[in-house]
Amino acid sequence: MLQPIVFFARAALVTLCALTLHLPLHAQGMPQITPSLKKMLLGLPIAQEAKAAIPALVSALEKTPCGGGLIGCYKTRSGNLQLYFFSSTGAQQTFLLVLDQSMAMPALLNPKVQKVLGDTSLQTPIISISTTDYVLAAAKMPAELQAVLRDHYFNVGSLEFASGVQLAARASLGPVMQLVMASMGAKVDNLTLRAAVVMPLPTDLASGAGTGAGLAEAMHHSQTMAKAGADAMSPQAFVEFQFAPDTLLALTVPPALLTDATFFIDNSLTFGYKGNATFPAASGKKVIIQFQTPLSPAGAMDLLDFQFRMATPAQFTMADTSALLQALASPDPRLAKYGGGFIRNIQAYKQALASVTTALSMVQLRNPNPPSDYRFGDPSKPFPTDDKVFNFILLGPLATGGPLIHAAGDAVFMGQPMGAFSGTAGGSGLQGFAMADLGLKLGPLGKVTIEKMTASVDISKNTQSIGLKGNFAGQVVQATLNGSTLAINVPANCVNPFEIKASVTVQASTNIADVFDAQGGANADPSSITGCVGEQLQAALNKIAGDYKNLSGYTAAAATAQLKQINSAAAKAYNDAKDQARNSAQAATNAAMSSFNAAGNAFKKLGPKHHNHAHPDPKFAASVFDWDYYYDNAQDVVRARLDLATHWRDNGFAEKRQGSSVFNAQYYLARYTDVQKNCGSDLQCALQHWVDFGAYQGRQGSAGFSVTNYLAIHADLQSRLGKENYIDAIDDWMNRGEDAGLYGGPASPSTGPVSGPTPAGGGGGSPWSDIDHCANRTQTITGFRIRAGSRVDMVQFAYGNQGWAPAHGDTGSGPYTAAVTLASGEYIVQVNYRSGSAVDSVGFTTNLGKTYGPYGGTGGAPNTYKVTPGEALGCMGGRSGSSIDQLTFSSTGLR
Repeated sequence: MLQPIVFFARAALVTLCALTLHLPLHAQGMPQITPSLKKMLLGLPIAQEAKAAIPALVSALEKTPCGGGLIGCYKTRSGNLQLYFFSSTGAQQTFLLVLDQSMAMPALLNPKVQKVLGDTSLQTPIISISTTDYVLAAAKMPAELQAVLRDHYFNVGSLEFASGVQLAARASLGPVMQLVMASMGAKVDNLTLRAAVVMPLPTDLASGAGTGAGLAEAMHHSQTMAKAGADAMSPQAFVEFQFAPDTLLALTVPPALLTDATFFIDNSLTFGYKGNATFPAASGKKVIIQFQTPLSPAGAMDLLDFQFRMATPAQFTMADTSALLQALASPDPRLAKYGGGFIRNIQAYKQALASVTTALSMVQLRNPNPPSDYRFGDPSKPFPTDDKVFNFILLGPLATGGPLIHAAGDAVFMGQPMGAFSGTAGGSGLQGFAMADLGLKLGPLGKVTIEKMTASVDISKNTQSIGLKGNFAGQVVQATLNGSTLAINVPANCVNPFEIKASVTVQASTNIADVFDAQGGANADPSSITGCVGEQLQAALNKIAGDYKNLSGYTAAAATAQLKQINSAAAKAYNDAKDQARNSAQAATNAAMSSFNAAGNAFKKLGPKHHNHAHPDPKFAASVFDWDYYYDNAQDVVRARLDLATHWRDNGFAEKRQGSSVFNAQYYLARYTDVQKNCGSDLQCALQHWVDFGAYQGRQGSAGFSVTNYLAIHADLQSRLGKENYIDAIDDWMNRGEDAGLYGGPASPSTGPVSGPTPAGGGGGSPWSDIDHCANRTQTITGFRIRAGSRVDMVQFAYGNQGWAPAHGDTGSGPYTAAVTLASGEYIVQVNYRSGSAVDSVGFTTNLGKTYGPYGGTGGAPNTYKVTPGEALGCMGGRSGSSIDQLTFSSTGLR
């Protein structure tokens, strides 16, 4: 958004100072004034009569008391002119000229903008010429200047000016500008104006800032002047219209009440406003807002490229967010084709939002960097300049998927902190999620930590879902809000054959942990649980007969009776037949069995499997073909008395059968977009990718097993193997965990294709990972630092509330090529890179459409990594030595 920096005025100030460096100072006893400031007074666009009186005013300056760090304060008056001069121990020298009269709006901006301003006139203008930015408090002003503020400037507590030349005045707007502001509902009969005064540009600065900036280096005010010369390369100018403090403006586009308002227009015909806003039905909570949109020369807002930034207070619920979204359903006809408002399709789900207000009020969305109070004219309560405080960003139709809003905050769901919330409201409704580890009581298991529990909001015309969903040892844990009713559903599984089903009335003060504490759970009949057969069924029945015998539901007596039946002759006959078939297969010497053994495979009870053993035939990699699994799940092949390994090699894989609990080629191909891109519909190609890359990267090879979740939920396994030792974790599952009844399934079922971890670069250097600094892959990247030349030499990433991870590569002390902290609610959705044997360049694109980079050279081949839709770029890894040899990109969700 616009900042009050006066580029043209600064450029003029640079050159005037440089051209008059040789002029003498005033005589002893007079203020020592930089000669160029006096010359600038004579160049002001004011009436000739007033301009002619200025030399005498300068000569008549008299010392007057001052404070606030100022060491020289002077004033004089002649008729309707007042002149003040202030200086300080630093670089500040300031003239203030007060004209107690009316004047036409000077030609400040380009002709198109000037046409919009039209016949605007000014009353009692104050012109500032200063070498520095400054705020002058009214309490430190001479009495005559205090009277001007009291009588003409709403009695504000201070005047604020930027270095260069600026103008303040009471303003009577011309008809075009009145219509522009009136079209938004703003009355314009009581406002002041602040503007940049654009001086003629000297020739050397019109063609480039180098000459002026170079001359300024030798001056007393060199730092200020050099910056002004540099700024002249991209000149800007602006006009602001400021309303009196506490003036209440009833805006209609969108409907809101605005106070402490400042409207602006700049040299590129950008129009907007800022101030404190409250929206209908949003609990009267104040939001600091900033809006801008292009303006036509005729004064029409096209609303194609608008942008809102909003900073919500620390306490803001999703119900408040819902009310804000509904307020943005503007009836403005220019937005009708986007679904009736500043958010695409908002009219379609306004009623749905209103229907879940009670449930939404139980979800806090706290601004992680809440703004301080803002009040126009109060220097102790300035408008925020830190982008981080603006946690709601609303973008117009030109944005991808626009018009839409991005919301961010720290979610608190029914008393439980859920970490960073990221949400979007657009064409498909309001969707958002947050993820955290929650400690909850799960019936007979007692207090457990449910890792990566997700709080989600999904509101559309046809869907109104607000709740929590997680997984503990394969058991789904779900809590769904419907109005003031909370429904808890923890279905039984074979590992934990009890269920929790409850419906309770809650209040805003209810803590969900207390609700779970009150639930005991009930046993379920294991034989009715899908997939609970064989040894797993026996283990479930043993738990009911033992650990869970005090629960209601399916009884311990019934479990004991079923155990006796399982141990019958029929079950024994099945196991005996399997043992006999296993022994026969082990003794076989056919080619299929030779490949089976050479690939590091083995029979249960007869030896361990090793996934990372050499595998001449990938179909027989231990994670791909498990003889015992095939026996249990291909009984038609068993009944046909066929050799299982031979059938798998010659027929089973081609028939799209699954050969182990760990890998299914069809599932793997359908799950990963990069595998689809590389392999098309070739299952053999997908198999090779799994064996060569997927298993090592921790990808999910089948619907029933996730090695990353297996590691995540078994802390003892992590401590023994490490957080990213996926190969040994697969071996542990096949040789121990599966038979022991440990849960190895995913944290949640797959909902669509995902972008798997993707390496860029070569195999040099040593491996590294940020796994210990990104909360086990749940935190998004919030900042990055890069050093790059012809290649990427160093990278460092920050994650959510975890802060900065260590730097990798050349960690010397040189300056960063890029050091970026993303705005609140902003996250990376795409990486564009070039790589060969190393990473040659890297650049990032965020959900807000911003592009950073590329940083690095032009070597290597170009490529793009796109994160899984709805997710963000997450935990980074790679290889490095004296530079970055490899980067591995992955999304924050399921692998």
